[in-house]
Formats: sequence, C-alpha cells, structure tokens
Amino acid sequence: MDFDKESQQRILRVAADKNEGRPTEEIDGRIAKILDLHPEFDSIWEEGEMASIPREVNGMIVNPFVHTVLHVTIDRQLQLEDPEHVATAYVRLVGQGMDEHEALHAIIGIYANLHFAKTRRDMQFDALAYETQINSLSFKPN
Repeated sequence: MDFDKESQQRILRVAADKNEGRPTEEIDGRIAKILDLHPEFDSIWEEGEMASIPREVNGMIVNPFVHTVLHVTIDRQLQLEDPEHVATAYVRLVGQGMDEHEALHAIIGIYANLHFAKTRRDMQFDALAYETQINSLSFKPN
C-alpha cells in the first residue's frame, strides 16, 4: 500500500464499510482490523479526504491515513514473513511481554523513520539499517 490517493480512497471505503457492517475483501479485512486497533480515528474517517490532515489525537500529532498505511505495510511484512527479521522481532517482543499493538508500533516507528528519511534524501530504503534496528529491539517489562 502506498501513500497515494488510491490508498486513501480505499481506507475511507473500508472505514465506511466497517462502520456500516458491510463485508470486506481479504486485504480490506486486514485494513478493517487495523482500523479496529484505532477507534480514536473512527470519527476522523467521516471527514473523507480531510482525514489525511495531521491532527492531535490522544496528545500526539498523527496523520491517520499515514499511520494506517504504515500499519498495513508492517502487517503485510508480518503476513509474508518478508523480511523475515520483522516477523522474528515481532514474535520476540510479544514473547518478552510487549503488547501486540505496542510491538507493531515499535516496528512501524523504525520503518517510518527510515522510509521518510530516504524520501527526504531521494535515496533507496536502507534495508541493512532496517534489519539492524529491528534486530536490536527488545522489551523489558517493569
């Protein structure tokens, strides 16, 4: 899934389908599950294209569209186990006691930083840095 108009429209359609109880396709079902993780975005989706504007949500500035696309990207990596180190890190973090959604956000944070850094510098995604940073993730419960 890309950060484009087509993805934005798909997310808005899935949000509407989900809110109205209509069935979804497999990939749309994954998007719907991601939307379920973020009920704080529910009213935002009703704004249509305006939902892609960054705003304060729960004390943080977030772009619901970008956040959802990042979730879909990492969900796909986990489903395909490609790259494998992402799935390994996710299982490790959850096994160490990290909440599943928190583990997703830890991975998303690394991916997002590298993705947007490469976009700003017009460079290729640094897969080695991604693997190194993902492999260094750990969770130590209090």
